[in-house]
Amino acid sequence: MSSATTPRRSFVERFQSLDYKWLVSISVIFGLFMAVLDATIVNIAMAKFQAVFGATLADAQWIITAYTLAQTVSIPIFGYLADRYGTKWIYIISLGLFTIASMLCGLSWSLGSMIFFRVLQGLGGGALMPLGLAQVYAVFPPSQRGLAAATIGIPVLLAPAFGPTLGGYIVEYTDWRLIFYINVPVGILGVFMCATILRNDNVNANAKIDLPGVLLSTLAFASLVYGIGEAASDGWGSTKVVGFSVFGTICLVLLIFFELRSADPLLDFSLFKSWNWTSANLITWIITFALFGALFLVPIYLQSLRGLTPIQSGLVLLPSSLITVIALPLSGQVVDRFGPKVAIVIGLATLTLAGWLLTHLTLTTPTLTLQLWLVARSIGMGFSNQPANVIALSDIPPQKLARASSFFNLMRQVASAFSTSFLATYVQDQAKPHFAHLAETTNPSSPMYFYVRNAVSAAALRGENTLKTQALVVKQLVGQMQLQASIMAYRDALLLITVFAAVAVVLSLFVGNPRGHSGSAEMVME
Repeated sequence: MSSATTPRRSFVERFQSLDYKWLVSISVIFGLFMAVLDATIVNIAMAKFQAVFGATLADAQWIITAYTLAQTVSIPIFGYLADRYGTKWIYIISLGLFTIASMLCGLSWSLGSMIFFRVLQGLGGGALMPLGLAQVYAVFPPSQRGLAAATIGIPVLLAPAFGPTLGGYIVEYTDWRLIFYINVPVGILGVFMCATILRNDNVNANAKIDLPGVLLSTLAFASLVYGIGEAASDGWGSTKVVGFSVFGTICLVLLIFFELRSADPLLDFSLFKSWNWTSANLITWIITFALFGALFLVPIYLQSLRGLTPIQSGLVLLPSSLITVIALPLSGQVVDRFGPKVAIVIGLATLTLAGWLLTHLTLTTPTLTLQLWLVARSIGMGFSNQPANVIALSDIPPQKLARASSFFNLMRQVASAFSTSFLATYVQDQAKPHFAHLAETTNPSSPMYFYVRNAVSAAALRGENTLKTQALVVKQLVGQMQLQASIMAYRDALLLITVFAAVAVVLSLFVGNPRGHSGSAEMVME
């Protein structure tokens, strides 16, 4: 008896047989992951950069600031270029620039050269997220936008958690240059896949560059992001922060005025007439506040207050990062079956609950308990973050996806800069009154007073210098009070995040489930 046997197909044949939408998703994921990873992995190496280049912390901080500013100003410009010359090739050019700049950063011989190459890297990185998102949304039908959001959301949420761990390992055990070199092979593979797999999309040959929009958006968002970013170190009342923030706000007002009157605006502020767009932006700003707030606060809590190394703190955060691999596909299924509104309500409610649990953080909170709280937080982020993207872009026709996605990501970029700076200053400001209150409670009837008196008495019995012993014990107690004041300030910040998340839950109840538009998932290919 004979039977026909089906030859086993090779990996390449199975890969080529995938639907085009999956090929697009796989192709752009490389750029998305690198863009988000690079924004977090470099932070951990700041002390190393200071030592290598002999720079102060303020000077070395420009390695991060230069990248952020370049990324911010390039986002809207790349949206126009993609509209005019095609998303595929503009994305490939930006990914290629990011990859080459990464290699040059690794070859840096001075702080000045590093900052210059980081500017180039930021210019390339600014297009990766919005254009990658636009290409994926363009090839998925409206009924599968949740699945599309989940697909690209995995690298977006995983990268910030893996960045500090990977960066800490590289700095501690290998050469710091690997932080940048690691992007090169991934970028080359991404460029090759995009060039060979992605199809040419329609271009708008009549699109004209909006020069007032380019100039005003560059001045507005660069000034705002820089001014807000400096608030973490200089304070909100400093001349630099106030000056740049006021100038940026003036430029933003002028930008809105000119763009609303432009026939072909660089940034279409009329999109805010759509409730889906406006509500999704508001929810995304709150989610960004919660996401970057925890990414900023929890690692510092683990390292500064609990004494863990960057690698150890990264391992504590690892389970909550891995859970997103499960949460995102589930949220995608909920979006496609019940609509993004249901997923967002579930996600924000879970995020609020997790935030409330984190407000009970102490210096002795068991690691397992903290990990469970962070897992709940990651589930909330997985169910709320990407569905907000679906709602924001639901009413956007395919030919405008590149610009709208760029605008949406630009808003997120500004929100992330504000979140980090605001929480940094908020924690510092809150710690001071908490320390003062703890100091006031130290009186002859307090346990700390008895502890000092007993320690001095024991030193006297041993024949030791009692004044020296008293100074040492008091110094230790002051250190403990500072730690306690810091953890109280952290709880205040986490409570504030929780309040905003609760507000977002209420807001999400008024979000509409967008209807799919006929043909909105199609792009005319050449």
